[in-house]
Amino acid sequence: MLPTEEEKNQIIEAQMANTDIPLGNAEQFLLTLASIVELEARLKLWLFKLDFDNVELVRSIKIIARKHANVLL
Repeated sequence: MLPTEEEKNQIIEAQMANTDIPLGNAEQFLLTLASIVELEARLKLWLFKLDFDNVELVRSIKIIARKHANVLL
């Protein structure tokens, strides 16, 4: 779950209004996520890379199955 701009702004505003109270772990985590440049694109790329072998395996199986089906005909 990526933080929205609104969530990020609310955390920053709360932090500025209450400088004597440290942020909780969840709020610190969301601010850290929000600070990563192009996080959503990076996560999508990571997911693609992790799933690539599976996609290629299924694709190869389909191609081989079609070739065998043509040979049997």
